[in-house]
Amino acid sequence: MKPIMAKPWRSVFSPSEGHSITGDVRIIDDFYIPQLDVERRVWIYLPRGYENSSKHYPVLYIHDGQNVFDKVTSNGTEWEIDESLEEYAAWLYSKCH
Repeated sequence: MKPIMAKPWRSVFSPSEGHSITGDVRIIDDFYIPQLDVERRVWIYLPRGYENSSKHYPVLYIHDGQNVFDKVTSNGTEWEIDESLEEYAAWLYSKCH
């Protein structure tokens, strides 16, 4: 079994293509699902400071990742979850500092 690598979105897509991805979004291109015997792309949003933190963060699972973070890959309208999470984090930070 090969190791699972979540790559920064800019290494998967070219920013010049008009992507609307905001924040630290990473992508696993070939996540294997043995129950279905298929590989799928998995999108992951990491909050600011996640890499250097020992905090535990809640997890939010949302299906149809191509619609969640990016207008270019969406099947219609982007859901703007990344923008919403970035705005919420900025608001929360302003309340705590």
